[in-house]
Amino acid sequence: MNLLDDDTSTRSRIVLAALRIFATRGFEAASLREITSAAQVNIAAIHYHFGSKDALVQEVLRVVSEPINRMRREALARVPAHREPTMEEVVEALIAPPVRLSFDATGEWRLLIRLLIQARAVPRASTNAAIFEQYDALAADFVDALMAAQPSLGREEAYWRYAFAIGAMMYIVSDADETYHRLHRISGGLCDTDDPERIVAQLVAFIAAGMRAAAPAGTPL
Repeated sequence: MNLLDDDTSTRSRIVLAALRIFATRGFEAASLREITSAAQVNIAAIHYHFGSKDALVQEVLRVVSEPINRMRREALARVPAHREPTMEEVVEALIAPPVRLSFDATGEWRLLIRLLIQARAVPRASTNAAIFEQYDALAADFVDALMAAQPSLGREEAYWRYAFAIGAMMYIVSDADETYHRLHRISGGLCDTDDPERIVAQLVAFIAAGMRAAAPAGTPL
């Protein structure tokens, strides 16, 4: 699946170059000069299409986030209307699209996880704004779906567990990076982190069980 419908335009070349450089060098360390060199454009092209480095950061995060979040919503919408979703259906809709796309042959989709980890590790106004825009409404929708699948799950607990689910998904996708593969190594090859379907199956089983667990004593419903 191509990240951009047209990856030859000047704007698209800048976005793809910025994605790769931000993921490798970090938002702060990456320079516009590096990006323009990789995209084979001049600095004026960035100012013309985006206006500033912060705006380019936000556009990169939007470009890689929107398709994945659309796939998540579409997966949730496929649950038959005559019944509530199962917990496994909700969890798979949440975690399967980013996991499966991270194994796309282009390697571009995997870079989203690197960007999100960086954005959380070193918060800045531009990345915060982009993440809030792309993920806050999605989180609310999935919390509602989790509560529909497990009526005993209180809203506070659902938000906690949604956040834990995202954390588990981000960890295993980053662990499966070809430059890391720690889980595969420490398990002696038992855990095949090059198999997206195995990752999805294990994540769904783990997260669904966590969602069904009893709330800690004193947690409001």
